[in-house]
Amino acid sequence: MSKSSFEEQIMQGAYALGRQCDQLASEKRKFARQLRYAQHAARLGSLSKQYDFGMVFFATVGAVSLISFDAKSDPNAWVVTVFGFSMMLLAGGIALQSRKMVSRIRSFNDRFGSWQS
Repeated sequence: MSKSSFEEQIMQGAYALGRQCDQLASEKRKFARQLRYAQHAARLGSLSKQYDFGMVFFATVGAVSLISFDAKSDPNAWVVTVFGFSMMLLAGGIALQSRKMVSRIRSFNDRFGSWQS
């Protein structure tokens, strides 16, 4: 084997190792991006579930307090009515925030969903 062909083989091996290193770095960045996407999507999903739970909880508390309200039993029972309406208003506010969250999740998936593949 001549010296020049040996040097050529060494150079080809070095180039192949360089390309392989670049490819591995690219795959590492791709997997890191997919991991960040999955973590953020999971965080948004969890937050959306919390909004849904809060909405149902406060609406239920408000409805139960309004149903159990009996004006003839207590002259100060208007407090229960105000409490019930405020809980239902709070549930409505949470529902509006939940709609914003769903819109945010949808736009996030539209923007970054292609990175998942």
